[in-house]
Amino acid sequence: MGLIKNYKNIIIEFFTSFKDPKGIDMYKKIGSITFPAFLELFLISLKGIVDMFMVSRLSIAAIAGVGITNQPFFLLIAIFNAINVGTTTLVSWNIGKGDRKKAGAIARQAVIFNFILGGAVSALGYFGARHFMPLMIDDPQVVEYSIRYLEIICLGLAANAVSMGVTAALRGAGETKVPMIYNLCANVLHLILNFLLIFGYLGFPRLEVTGAAISTTLARIFTAIVAVGVLFLWKKSPLRISFKDSWKLNIKTIKDIFAIGMPSAGEQFAIQTGLLFFTRIIATLDTQAFAAHQIAVNINGIAFSVSQAFAISNTALVGQACGSDNYPMAEKYTVYARRLARISTAIITINLAIFAAPILSIYTVDPVVIAHGIPVFYFMAATQYIQSVQMCNAGALRGSGDTMYPFYATLVGIWGFRISLAALFVFVMDWGVAGAWFAFFIDQNGRSFVVRRRFNSGKWKSMRAAREEKMRKREEKLAR
Repeated sequence: MGLIKNYKNIIIEFFTSFKDPKGIDMYKKIGSITFPAFLELFLISLKGIVDMFMVSRLSIAAIAGVGITNQPFFLLIAIFNAINVGTTTLVSWNIGKGDRKKAGAIARQAVIFNFILGGAVSALGYFGARHFMPLMIDDPQVVEYSIRYLEIICLGLAANAVSMGVTAALRGAGETKVPMIYNLCANVLHLILNFLLIFGYLGFPRLEVTGAAISTTLARIFTAIVAVGVLFLWKKSPLRISFKDSWKLNIKTIKDIFAIGMPSAGEQFAIQTGLLFFTRIIATLDTQAFAAHQIAVNINGIAFSVSQAFAISNTALVGQACGSDNYPMAEKYTVYARRLARISTAIITINLAIFAAPILSIYTVDPVVIAHGIPVFYFMAATQYIQSVQMCNAGALRGSGDTMYPFYATLVGIWGFRISLAALFVFVMDWGVAGAWFAFFIDQNGRSFVVRRRFNSGKWKSMRAAREEKMRKREEKLAR
């Protein structure tokens, strides 16, 4: 009864807030950033979904092989999260202050550094794929598919890093429509190339899994070219950047970016290493159970995009409010963002639970895979609602420069709950893949508790001043 009453109060608060004209304006502003951000993230997720869907026409092993590359690939790009979160936060602070020139300089440095670092990480992923993937799963056919796929997508990692840097800067300025547009164009290209290269239509060679990897890589290179063009050539850009500006690395700016973003890199590293262990636990099950898991991960990417979009918009809006020292507005943005996130994810939760079997049947007709997948979808659906609020609060903390607590929450959730409980539920309780996803549900509850406590404490309101004081002292030290 208490849970039903809680949902009832949330719905009443949501609809009551529309009576306030300022409330309507608040929802419009949040929505104007969140919706394009969601479409952008959805389109990025769609690349993986399209690959998974098309290779599912080849075999169950192909599904598992393509799906399992997500964890090592995201681990490789974890370091870029430091640059991107730091970039979004610093750009939003300077936009809030009205200093667009400095915001543009930060964006330019982020793109340059991402490109250099991306090249190094690309080489690491390409040459390490053949040594690393056999540690992830035992099935030799799945291993071969995964190596082939990972090697090729790593070749486009530098381009991917560049587009991520541009997008992070534009998000900090509150511009999410343009990233949505260039990702839409990339998805169209990706879909066309998939048809041509996976199945060998119109005289192209039938490359199957290799074709899926090539099309993904080419689409990412296309995205990077367009994103850089937008940043430097778009006359209406909220960031002032020119090709005539210096292309040398500014060590001070990079240090400032990392000072804010490094905990987020640690957070991503904790997530991705945790997911490697989590995936390895599930990979000990049979191939059909693992295929059900990979399909669920694929669909979860779309559902997660909603929560992530609210986190992104809240980071930008809270960052801009903090930049102008308007902390009551920053708090208000978070309250309203949470309301929208709850309503949005409640709809997703209901649909995932009701249509679990039909969604699974899109990927496969194997009744065993579907049977494994249905309870997984139920846990995934239940997790979405909790995750959305957690992400809004974490986004607010990042926008204020308080990036350590989302990191702490991740450590508690992933390593304190998910990994240990997944091992217990799979190996001891014998609950299979559904048990692993139950551990994921508990993980999100743990994270939500830590982040909520930090946001409610109000200590995040002093973070920007403390960060900027450290930056000022660092600048003075370099000037000596």
